[in-house]
Amino acid sequence: MFKKYSLNTILLGVVIVLLVLVFIKASPDYVVAQGDGSARHVFAVVGGQQANREPFYLVDTRQEVIMVYEYGVQGEGLGLVSTRSYKYDKLLEQYGRSHFGPKVNAIKKEIEKKRR
Repeated sequence: MFKKYSLNTILLGVVIVLLVLVFIKASPDYVVAQGDGSARHVFAVVGGQQANREPFYLVDTRQEVIMVYEYGVQGEGLGLVSTRSYKYDKLLEQYGRSHFGPKVNAIKKEIEKKRR
């Protein structure tokens, strides 16, 4: 019989595994782990150390949320820095102050010209 684990238990397991990986990681500047079983929609990325802090990103694709944690390598522990739902961000065609490359509307107009 399969034992059903709660999402919190699975996420705690992922966090523990990733923290162990932070301590033993070798050459890459990041580590990616993805949940298994009922948590396949959850994955995590550990970034490179910056000023005695190790960033840890947890993404839940089912609930469409990104959570950012930092681990203080000098014994401060793990703390939540920021969290954000990207559910509505995905609906934006373009956002931001800088305009790198052509705007979405300009690309749409060019494509429609070529289709005619």
